[in-house]
Amino acid sequence: MARITPTPGQKILYLLCIFLGVGILFIDYKTDNLNKIRHTYNSLVITTSYILKNYTIDLLRENFNRSKTKKALIKENESLKKALDVSYLNNYLISRENNFYKDKNVLKHPFEHNSFTNYSVAELKNLDPNVFNCCDKHRMYIEVISDIKQAAKESVVFSSSGIIGQVSNEGKYLEVILLTDISHSVPVKSLSDKFFCNGRGSGKADIIICSYNPLVWKEEIPSNEIFYTSGMGGVFPKDIKIGNAINISDISPTRKDIEIKLSANPLDNNLFGVLLDQ
Repeated sequence: MARITPTPGQKILYLLCIFLGVGILFIDYKTDNLNKIRHTYNSLVITTSYILKNYTIDLLRENFNRSKTKKALIKENESLKKALDVSYLNNYLISRENNFYKDKNVLKHPFEHNSFTNYSVAELKNLDPNVFNCCDKHRMYIEVISDIKQAAKESVVFSSSGIIGQVSNEGKYLEVILLTDISHSVPVKSLSDKFFCNGRGSGKADIIICSYNPLVWKEEIPSNEIFYTSGMGGVFPKDIKIGNAINISDISPTRKDIEIKLSANPLDNNLFGVLLDQ
């Protein structure tokens, strides 16, 4: 493509601009009249740079560091919370009110034995509270997170408050059938050791029901009677508190129902123990 030759007028304008620039530089050299403008410009550049640095770059860096610190604190808090929950499981397991171990010395000197290898620590993965509070099938899913990952079907699952169920299926996550599931039953007994029955799931949160024949069992069950596991069936350890009687209903001349409110609610915890060796 051919270049356009400048016209005489364009040449004159170009020369005038050169002369004007040279003249301004000469006057500035001789008189320093443009120093104020130069200083003002330099000051504006420095101020603008300072503002941009302090209100953009430094602010972004500070927010980034604060975000990293916050994440580290959250992670540390989660770790401490998990350690605290595990200590609650330990305390429940070795409580003198319970009898998880046949060896009484473990209860007297728990830290002198390798007692905590008798259960795995598991974390809640799924439990729908809507289903738990309304329906007959009460299941939850947990994942073993401790180094001890053995967990057999029918293993007892407990929280820091008490027994909540047992393993019903193995897989990526352990399926736990809760005591309140209508297809579940746990052998229980009264405090006096003179009354035994099977506490079956009611389909209601926190409630299991003992049905018995009053013509066979003569013992009067008072309100708020404490019930314990009887150990019958060999699955649940004996003498572990299950809950308290809150209501007794006369269903027929040969049947009474005792509603037992459970000591442990699975919705109250995120960490659970899976008993390995009773």
